[in-house]
Amino acid sequence: MTPLRAIGHYAPVNVDKLNDLSMEALYALAEKMGLDLPPGLERAAVQETLVEALEEDHEDRRVDRDAPVHVEEKKYSGSELDDFDASLDAAPCIERRYNETSVRVLVRDPAWAFAYWDVKDEDRDRYEADPEFSGYFLRVVEEPRAEGSSADHFDIAVGDEDAQWYLNLPDQDSRYRIDICVRLGARQKALARSNVVRTPRASLSKPLAELEARKAELLRLSGIRGLRIEPEDERHPSRILGGEERA
Repeated sequence: MTPLRAIGHYAPVNVDKLNDLSMEALYALAEKMGLDLPPGLERAAVQETLVEALEEDHEDRRVDRDAPVHVEEKKYSGSELDDFDASLDAAPCIERRYNETSVRVLVRDPAWAFAYWDVKDEDRDRYEADPEFSGYFLRVVEEPRAEGSSADHFDIAVGDEDAQWYLNLPDQDSRYRIDICVRLGARQKALARSNVVRTPRASLSKPLAELEARKAELLRLSGIRGLRIEPEDERHPSRILGGEERA
């Protein structure tokens, strides 16, 4: 991680205090400054964004230093940051975790979903103290399409500190759930099960030529050919997660 002093070495404002703030306090400061930061950023990225905003504000003030500045026009400055200390840790903010064992999944599009999870501290301490503990993993389960058929699944190893992943799902128009699991030697234990989601279709169920004439004509008139959503050839996509590829 790049130290903040290296990022802001030439900053014309005092930003050393940012190094002493928690992530919750940094996000609270960003909100106070009117910056809309997405959740889950690394600390260095949040700090650098704050420094750049402070530098930009300082430059605006330098250019306009001879112009009258009204109180209501003040955005944020070095002096404001000087007064902003670690007391923000106690300020109301959105919790990053709720210390409960759970997993949730959201569908983004026909191929991708976003899963986030947590394992409460008590469970972590118990499992990770086990001499056979060998890590956590996500089990991606595709619900059976027909009654009586078995469910398909694949597993994805995740780090002890991981809490969210984008998942490439193999099939459109299918139902999926995610289990957060722990591996203890030869044993596997599911800790929590997510909600079930359905991936939307990305293409027609049949080629235009195989549809009823009336339906096919209506689709042609709608300009569907320009959307390129004809059924694709059978394929088996790789599951690319966090910069790694798993077949």
